[in-house]
Amino acid sequence: MKEYEEKAVSLALNPLKLQDLTNRLKASRLTCPLFDTARWVRNLDRAYFRMWNMYCSGQHPQPFKVTENDSEFP
Repeated sequence: MKEYEEKAVSLALNPLKLQDLTNRLKASRLTCPLFDTARWVRNLDRAYFRMWNMYCSGQHPQPFKVTENDSEFP
C-alpha cells in the first residue's frame, strides 16, 4: 500500500510524468490483451463451461488452464 501511495503522490506532483503514463496507456489499450474485453469474456465463458463439465462428471474442483484453442469448448 505504501508503494502505491508513493506512486500516486509522485504522479500527482509530476504532471508531465502522469501525462506520459496516460499517453502510453491510451496507445497500448488497442493492442494489449489486458484491454481486450471480448477475449477476456470468451475465456471466462470457457472457464465456466469447463467447471460445469467437471461438476457434471462428478470431478472434484481442481486447478486448470484456460486456453484459447480449447477443443472442449463449443
